[in-house]
Amino acid sequence: MIESIDYRKCTGCGTCVEVCPLDTLRLDAFTPNVPPCRMACPAGVKIREYIFLLKLGRVDEAIALIRETLPFPAITGRLCFHPCELKCARREVDEPVNINALERFIGDRLLDEKRAAMPRLHASEIAVIGSGPTGLSAAYFLNRLGYRVTIYESSSQIGGTLRTRAPEKRLPRDLLDGQIRCISDMGVQFVLNSALGEELTIDDLRGKGYKAILLATGSKPEDKAVRRGGVVLSPEDPLHVDPVTLQTEMSGVFVSGSLAIGPSPLVKMIAHARRAVRSIDRHQGGKDPDLGREKKPAKARKVPGEGIKKQERHATRDGFTLEVALDEARRCMSCGGRAYVAYPDDCMTCFECEVECPSKAIEVHPFKEALPPTIEYSRWREDR
Repeated sequence: MIESIDYRKCTGCGTCVEVCPLDTLRLDAFTPNVPPCRMACPAGVKIREYIFLLKLGRVDEAIALIRETLPFPAITGRLCFHPCELKCARREVDEPVNINALERFIGDRLLDEKRAAMPRLHASEIAVIGSGPTGLSAAYFLNRLGYRVTIYESSSQIGGTLRTRAPEKRLPRDLLDGQIRCISDMGVQFVLNSALGEELTIDDLRGKGYKAILLATGSKPEDKAVRRGGVVLSPEDPLHVDPVTLQTEMSGVFVSGSLAIGPSPLVKMIAHARRAVRSIDRHQGGKDPDLGREKKPAKARKVPGEGIKKQERHATRDGFTLEVALDEARRCMSCGGRAYVAYPDDCMTCFECEVECPSKAIEVHPFKEALPPTIEYSRWREDR
């Protein structure tokens, strides 16, 4: 039987799981070790974990996991510059895993689902100024934490730079509208044609009962009139933002996105919005630093592809089909994962795992059951 697994050598490649004839071993991808793909992702997406769930055919759980860190994967799957693939360990073997296409696959499936409104857990109401990528992301994360959120947009359309600057070919407007509709279904409210300036001030918003205000206008103070109370800011009177909390000198007023860090890639905007939401939650006395983290999936005995309906194997907006997505997910080497013996009584001592393990981390004992007393005595004599 399997005597030991040396976790100093185990790389989580899953070779032992694949070669085991009696399905004795398992791979745990939900370990504290951070893989290189996640380290390269500005948003900290749990790439190894959700791809591992895809390997097992547990698509719904993969969707739930990616929703923790990405508010609109259908959009980032098309616009992200995917730095994760540059660090993918699979590059050393052949080609990196197509992480971007897998993200797009999950995002497209989400668009077809009806989102239920999130339960309201806090009495505080939050106002978000701007409906661009930063504002939408912040509203999404705040809503997941149980806050009631209202987005104020200066124009007559929602989306900000996603609508005005992203090419139609890369981001179809019907897809953008569908993603916004998903956020609206969660309970986020929108107020259009309401620019922060002469008609709408910080004092006005506080008078409406908002306990916190997030400025995500996508421009710097010198580009757009922003009021501190009732005073318009100018280049000579800029916003002073705490680099850690992202709070201004006005209590309860926070800044995120381009207004704080300048023009940045979409995924960095999402990450910055998440930082601001954490600060707002702490300011309101919240106790959930993980933004409504889903429960860790159980280590069930699953077979890749099990439970998938044949009629679900269809193309999704010219992206991956389910069958192709599962095949691509199986190319992931689950860097940083760990093998473990899930069913020790099933081991037949065939030595396949020990022979095939590329890092020589597994040691198999030649006896399945406990050693006879005579052999134990001989070992004791040798030790002495």
